[in-house]
Amino acid sequence: MIGFGNPGRRDDGLGPAAAERLRSRRLRGVSTDADYQLNIEDALAVSRHDVVVFVDAARNLRKPYAFTPVRAAAALPPMSHTLGPEAVLAVAAELYGRTPEAWLLAIRGHRWTLGEGLSDKAEKNLALALGFLGTFLKEVRP
Repeated sequence: MIGFGNPGRRDDGLGPAAAERLRSRRLRGVSTDADYQLNIEDALAVSRHDVVVFVDAARNLRKPYAFTPVRAAAALPPMSHTLGPEAVLAVAAELYGRTPEAWLLAIRGHRWTLGEGLSDKAEKNLALALGFLGTFLKEVRP
């Protein structure tokens, strides 16, 4: 699982917070990572797994979280310092010949101002999303 986002922008830190909380559960067969943003180096880590879940904050969700499949981009993206999940999968396919099953867990955030710490509403959404993710991971782990 890769959680990404900026913890210095309040609820934008939902992805890294999810990674940290999942890491503390020490689930067998589950690895976690947290990044400020996704980049080309993440393609190697992604290529080493059968299933990958990207976790990010979302602004325009009506529900606490959404879980959707992610497909590799049709073409390699321009190489830059930040990539989306689709681009990371495309790089993994091109460089390492592997594209795992991938999902995006988008968690609804509410506050995007400068500062650290999640809003109370985001904390509740994170708890719901992690409950769902825990169940999902039990189903896909060997």
